[in-house]
Amino acid sequence: MSSVEQRLQALEDKRALQERITAYLVAVDDLSSVDAVLASFTEDAVFDMTGIDYGRFEGEKELRQFFEGVFAGMSHHAHYATNFHIDGLQGDRASCRTHVIGMGRSKEGDDVLFYLQYHLEYRRTGDGWKITRFSGKPLLPLS
Repeated sequence: MSSVEQRLQALEDKRALQERITAYLVAVDDLSSVDAVLASFTEDAVFDMTGIDYGRFEGEKELRQFFEGVFAGMSHHAHYATNFHIDGLQGDRASCRTHVIGMGRSKEGDDVLFYLQYHLEYRRTGDGWKITRFSGKPLLPLS
């Protein structure tokens, strides 16, 4: 592969990686389709939010149960991502991070606000880049 082709591939990969986390956030904010959320993950993905006491979920079945519970309990979500950074990209694997401001309102009227750094590991699949590991750590104390 020529250096021009390598640069183009790197740009395409960066865009696809960023679009994958955006697709996840849009699906979570829509609160309408757990399948749309799960489309961003590999079947063996790990969703680890123990950094904010939300638990750790492994595999499609556990992720589905978690997000079904989230969707059942929340009336509104809004997530805003910025500072997307690729920490490593080699072949069909990538590690990235992004800062996220997340907010929501439960159906009971409780508000949630958090400032997190998501740490993401991706794998290129036949369906494009998918998240294999997702974790979050607070940037500021939780409200």
